[in-house]
Formats: sequence, structure tokens, C-alpha cells
Amino acid sequence: MSTNQTSFSSEETSLIEKVERAVRSSIKTDFEILKNGRVERSFTSHLARAIQDEISEHNIYGDPFYNKHLGAAKYLNGKIIELDVAVHERNVDTNNLVAIELETNNHPEGNDIWKIEGLTHNLGGYGYKIGLYLVVGVSERAGEIITMDWYKSGSKVKI
Repeated sequence: MSTNQTSFSSEETSLIEKVERAVRSSIKTDFEILKNGRVERSFTSHLARAIQDEISEHNIYGDPFYNKHLGAAKYLNGKIIELDVAVHERNVDTNNLVAIELETNNHPEGNDIWKIEGLTHNLGGYGYKIGLYLVVGVSERAGEIITMDWYKSGSKVKI
């Protein structure tokens, strides 16, 4: 995995700020469920809603567990995939804003980073403007942001 020195546009920077606010808000709101251990699906659902509320634009949704592409299954590298959170306009490819892969785990494996790389790469067919690989701690590390890596054009970008 390479690190890209490309900077973000003002629109992308605004998106990052909104997503990061939603992450912090979700952690605060859902701290108790994070203390319970691996609760990825519950936390992801709440995070998707918080992102949608934070962005607050007509026709932009935060959809958890998203695996659709114009009515068909979403494929990447010959595999059917499910994205933890897709921030996008439904049923079009021209407004795919943020692809998010999330782990609620104190020892992240990073197994799904390849999805973020592929989904943010223009040649991947989906062209998400930016991607986020997020790891939030659980149990004794509940609410700790362990990893928050942003991606653009298939590569991790330093902020």
C-alpha cells in the first residue's frame, strides 16, 4: 500500500470534516455498546445514520452494509463485496462520495483495506471520491479511534 501525497479538494475536506464529526458523535452516543465488545454491525448502522444527518444534503444517503451497483451486486477484483458504509446518491455512479470500511476491534486485521483502495480508484468502476478505513476500540479500549486512514485514487493520503 502506497501513501499518496495528493491533497484533498475543499469539497473533499468538507466531507472529511463531516464524517469525522459523525464518528466522534457516534462514539460518544454508542460508548456503552462499544464497551460490550465486537459490535460492528450495530455501531456501523448508527454511524451511517449520523453521517447522513451530518451531511444533510438532498439525495445523499449513508447506507450501511451496501452491496448494490445500479441494481446488481457490487463486484471488485472478481468478488461480490459489501461496503460497511456507502455515502452516495443511490442508483447513480456520478455521486459516490465516501466508501467506509470499519472494524470494531482492538487488534485490527485490515482485511478490507483492498476494498477502499479499489473503490476509490477511478479505474475500479465505482469512483468514490474518498475512502475511510476506520478502527474503533471496544471493551477496555471502548471509543478509542485506533485507525482513521483516508484514501483517494486508490492510495492512502496523509492529512
